[in-house]
Amino acid sequence: MGAAVVLSVSAVAVSAFAATEETAVVVGNESLKPGEVIEVLQSSAGGNPMMVGLMLTQATLADRVEMVKQMADAMLFAEGARISGLADREDVALKLKWQRMQLLLEAYLQEISKKWDMSDKAVKKYYAEHKEEFIQAPATHLRHILTSSEKDANNAILDIFKDKDFAKTAEKFSRDTNTAQRGGDLGWMEKGVMPESIDKAIETARPNSLVGPIKTDLGWHVLEVLERRPSKQLTFDEAKDEIVQRLQMSYIAKELEDLRKKVKVEINEKALENLGGIPAAPAAKTPEAPAEEKPADNASK
Repeated sequence: MGAAVVLSVSAVAVSAFAATEETAVVVGNESLKPGEVIEVLQSSAGGNPMMVGLMLTQATLADRVEMVKQMADAMLFAEGARISGLADREDVALKLKWQRMQLLLEAYLQEISKKWDMSDKAVKKYYAEHKEEFIQAPATHLRHILTSSEKDANNAILDIFKDKDFAKTAEKFSRDTNTAQRGGDLGWMEKGVMPESIDKAIETARPNSLVGPIKTDLGWHVLEVLERRPSKQLTFDEAKDEIVQRLQMSYIAKELEDLRKKVKVEINEKALENLGGIPAAPAAKTPEAPAEEKPADNASK
């Protein structure tokens, strides 16, 4: 019953105060209505309406006045900034401008997402139509030790044979501090993620075997193949999260396409050539198409 009271207080308060014209606090040219006070409290509570409802049921009038006084102090500082012209200062104006656009973007996406069909039926239909796209690629679970020299890599291998503990050796020898902290564990690596020399070296290695030293641009690697994972078709449940993301992105892409037809977008490339005093990097050269061969002259002519 307590939870129900909290929810009803929060919901009723917002709806009731939203319709009224009375003002809860005025500071200079700015003011907050009671419903807006609740919105500010909810924002401070991490967007939790139940927390606000509980707080309001326990707050005396004096407590509520104190809450609004704290808001008034913040509003006073904002008014001070406005009076001193800070709102027109270039850096502040840009932040205000960008924050306004971000808030509008968020509100717009929330509004249009109400029309999206994200039902279980729609998600399952997408899976059925794109099932071949949800294939888990084969991968290898690896641990590695990265060293600066071949000598250090060989010393690491000797240390592994001596102590029979790859994780401890990784902590001791590896220059890759991120993976060294977890015993050199790289997780599941699909083909093409690692340098080609490593892919070739581990291709035929048996599980629980050492591979290396292998040289790459990063240094010398000692690897342990822990296990292999074959390719498999992902089930609906396994693919569901990605399907939901894809559906959402498809709706967003469609909305962008429609907006581009309504709103003109201009990008001044010249203004971007020396952005921040940094010249743009040269564009990658595209390979030239081979010249078409001319037909041989007809000897009979």
